[in-house]
Amino acid sequence: MNKRVQDADGYRGTVRYEGPIHSKNGTQVYWGVEWDEGSRGKHDGETDGKRYFQTNHPTSGSFVVPDRVTLGVGIAEALKERYMQNEAADVRVAGEVATSSGNSKSIQLVGVHKIQEKQELSIICKVSLEACKIAHLGTEGELSGLAPNIIELNLGFNLLSSWNEVMKLSRELPNLEHLILSGNVLVNDVSPEDPSVFSNVHVLVMNQTSMSWADILHVCRTRFPALRELYISSNIITNAMVQEMPPPLPSLELLDLSHNQLSDWISIASALGPLPHLKQLVLNGNAIASIERVDPTWFPELAVVSLSDNLLAGWSSIDALNGLKALQSLRLTKNPLLAEMSQGESRMLIVARIQSLLVFNSSEIRPKERQDAEQLYLKRIFHELVCFPEPEHPKVLTNHPRYEQLSALYPDIQSPNAVKEGGPTALARSLVHVTFLVMSMNAVTMDSMEKKLPLNMKVSQVKLLVSKKYGLGPSEHQLSFRTSKKGMPVPLDDDNGEIGYYGVQDGGEILINDA
Repeated sequence: MNKRVQDADGYRGTVRYEGPIHSKNGTQVYWGVEWDEGSRGKHDGETDGKRYFQTNHPTSGSFVVPDRVTLGVGIAEALKERYMQNEAADVRVAGEVATSSGNSKSIQLVGVHKIQEKQELSIICKVSLEACKIAHLGTEGELSGLAPNIIELNLGFNLLSSWNEVMKLSRELPNLEHLILSGNVLVNDVSPEDPSVFSNVHVLVMNQTSMSWADILHVCRTRFPALRELYISSNIITNAMVQEMPPPLPSLELLDLSHNQLSDWISIASALGPLPHLKQLVLNGNAIASIERVDPTWFPELAVVSLSDNLLAGWSSIDALNGLKALQSLRLTKNPLLAEMSQGESRMLIVARIQSLLVFNSSEIRPKERQDAEQLYLKRIFHELVCFPEPEHPKVLTNHPRYEQLSALYPDIQSPNAVKEGGPTALARSLVHVTFLVMSMNAVTMDSMEKKLPLNMKVSQVKLLVSKKYGLGPSEHQLSFRTSKKGMPVPLDDDNGEIGYYGVQDGGEILINDA
């Protein structure tokens, strides 16, 4: 029972039942298999009204004759086959892990020809044995006798099922530093009396292992004392699991919890915040809808956060990230908050709202970009303020926590007193000098145009000016504004919006592009 098997099409599964099936040949022994791929089977372990086993997915179970699947091979056999056969490829992909940018990167490990040309198997240090049907690690001394100097080992998507078996690697490969076990359905069956530990492993990748949060933590705490990076995406980890059992991993620097079932930031922060040296946290592909400020002593070294493909919908979540005092890099794509916004506008607002950010979506934020973004954001705040009576200003400013700081930083843009004394009409009467630049090949002229425009002028009115000058219908062109030639263009994408809202200012440029 619980043996791992693979069929002729490469699908892997776990044997959950062994014996006869009453509706078939009574003497034939069948294996009831729960396939890793939920749609591979036909049922959930029940057939003809009788239950033989229970699967987690309604169609991941089926019965097979034992000789139709393989139980796998030993690691030594797989190692020889992959690295000592002439027809094997020179370079093999060893799998993927998350990067600080929020993407994934493949690890390429040296293959057969290069080994034969440059080194013997006994001194190879990086090995990929992904998807080689490995079910066991052989006898004592077998692997160490072949390749004792392995430092990086990829055993992803094999047929390993037992941590007791995996622990043999700690004795066979004492120099191991980087271990990939993704795609193996592992049971934590190591005896407490077993003293084995991976003394030097600092990177552990266990995506899609079907391990519980408790088992993952127990294994990491008791068997990986030097662990610095832990990748455990797609393991059905929930808020309750994380909150009930915070990770006792004081040396951890990177944690990847992508594509789990996490939705509550407070639960996540209360469990992970106390980790003293956590520098990177990857939470892509979860269901986090909001972020709140947490204990300021939490996440003392957290510099990189990835929150792509979540459910963030409000700017208060972005503002709350200012509570992470060490934050320098943020990855944020595929969230409802950004769905209706251009890349330029969303980048500008996020840069302006998060004070400490140095990198956004893998792109460096240079000082000039930050200055432009903060000034444009501050102008939007002032533009919003003049649309409300003064008694409502405090309420409006609760949505802009950096208002006072930015006002002090850029006193020449527009002071609060000027707004109060001049009121809406004073701001509306103010004019800005801008230059129109033609990017559309359909314009009747490519000449630039300089104009003074009132800040309360609507985008639709600006489009009419463009239509008269350049012969482009309002629906045939789109406008964007930049503060300088090196500035990030911000689309003027609301015809009913006033140009002051977009931070249009003296000396800036309005770009005319085809729609």
